[in-house]
Amino acid sequence: MKVARAAIITAAQRPNPSFGLGPAYAATAVPNFAPWAIGSATINFPIETAGKRGYRIAQPERLADAAALGVGDTAWRVRSAVRAALLNYLMARREYALARANETASERIAQMLQERFDAGAVSAPQLNLAFANLAASRLKAAQAQSRVPQTLNALATALGVTADALRNTAFAWPQLDHPPDEASLTPARVRRLALLDRLDLRRKLAQYAAADEALKLEIARQYPDINLAGGYSWEVNENIFELFPVVTLPLMNRNQGPIAQARARRAEVAAEFTALQDAIIGQADGALTRYRGALAALHQGTRFAAFAEQRLAATRRAADLGDIDAFTLATTQLETAVAQQSKLSALGDAQAALGALEDAVQRPLGNGDLKSFILPTALQNTAGELTP
Repeated sequence: MKVARAAIITAAQRPNPSFGLGPAYAATAVPNFAPWAIGSATINFPIETAGKRGYRIAQPERLADAAALGVGDTAWRVRSAVRAALLNYLMARREYALARANETASERIAQMLQERFDAGAVSAPQLNLAFANLAASRLKAAQAQSRVPQTLNALATALGVTADALRNTAFAWPQLDHPPDEASLTPARVRRLALLDRLDLRRKLAQYAAADEALKLEIARQYPDINLAGGYSWEVNENIFELFPVVTLPLMNRNQGPIAQARARRAEVAAEFTALQDAIIGQADGALTRYRGALAALHQGTRFAAFAEQRLAATRRAADLGDIDAFTLATTQLETAVAQQSKLSALGDAQAALGALEDAVQRPLGNGDLKSFILPTALQNTAGELTP
């Protein structure tokens, strides 16, 4: 960024004047005069024409704009990495809590089946299956527990701090369980946001503007600059002053080569802009499709978990009344934990898909951010028409 700003200072510099002074020697002696005398002194003031300085300054200014947008693009990448790391950490903690609940319910079932087996009420295969399920639940709990510090370290790396600094930190994500509904994210709106908010697209547009200024500068260089020269000399007691402009005559060429190069460079940047615009639209459409699919799966998982919780509540009431035994209650608790795990997995997929969609448009899309979706009137009519 500092390099780009320094280029503006360089472009704004005006050409320095030149000065020359030399002695003169008379080969033929003149009576009463010394052979050495003050020779001619010349000074030259270059004058730029056809607005060249303005075009020369405008080009690095547009490149500085592109550099500033590059800084913003880097900041978004950092934000995206932090979001993904935080999501993984919070999901890991919830997965561990559910895995512990699953392990507890499996232990209770295995214990009750062991008691029934000792009493001869169940067969050995049933007991062995219960202990196999218990071993599997313990393995899942251990794996889930190991992911918690791993994801915390990843979050610390994304934030640029040590894991110890986050050890006792409480994280809040109010909208984690409530990703935005698909009705608020229509394809037309997502495409419009992508075309207006993507920093790489805006950076390419700034590069196109710089290429256009470079072309204007080369066209202006068809017109010669003026060198306003002046001179002074002293000869035989006479002060001689001279004033003569010097102009380069455009006889051999009119800067056709540099103009053609600048025009080709501008066309190249325009083609890159169009290609990037098409790629962004495709990325946004693909991310939206993925998010809608993940959101549908989350709705199914939510209904499944809600049904399991209602069934568990009814089972608890029946157990309190003595209508069912503890084994049935423990089995229902295990089924509820499995349903909750399915819902949590679907929630993680939906939030990951939402993060990919946010990366496609480079702006937050949570429920709290949807209020700022209304575009200014001047942009509503031009969105989607950002071709150079």
